[in-house]
Amino acid sequence: MNKDIILLIGMPGCGKSTIGKELSRKINYDFYDMDEYIEKISNKTIKELFEINEDYFRDYETKACKELSNKKKVVISSGGGIIKREENINFFKEKTIIIFIDRSVENIASDLDISSRPLLKEGVKKLYNLYIERYNLYNKYCDIKLVNDKTIENIINEITQFI
Repeated sequence: MNKDIILLIGMPGCGKSTIGKELSRKINYDFYDMDEYIEKISNKTIKELFEINEDYFRDYETKACKELSNKKKVVISSGGGIIKREENINFFKEKTIIIFIDRSVENIASDLDISSRPLLKEGVKKLYNLYIERYNLYNKYCDIKLVNDKTIENIINEITQFI
């Protein structure tokens, strides 16, 4: 499969950024963390964007998708809610391998700092609700699903074998 973009999707805390950084090093692609990119183009933190309202954040997320989808030879770690707007995925569809990093809610909850995630400030119950709300969409939009229950090295090897 010869695509210029590898997009990692999945729940907050599933390992997208960690895997993305490592994968980009291994295949010599640039790495973009979408949340960091959104903060750069908005001049606000993710928390500040959400404080205005979620739609305001999502508008910046869509802008980031549009811009990042025009890059070449990049690995992108998306925000967990990228799949909430189909247009976000449509920007990437033709030239991207979309990989769903699936990790159990229990594992995410056990090592995620929920206080740093605006959508999870209500606690672990919210994490379960998001999982239920988003799981089918992650599956619908991905080209490949990998369960994050192995070492980072094993996951990177699986991805490089696929691509």
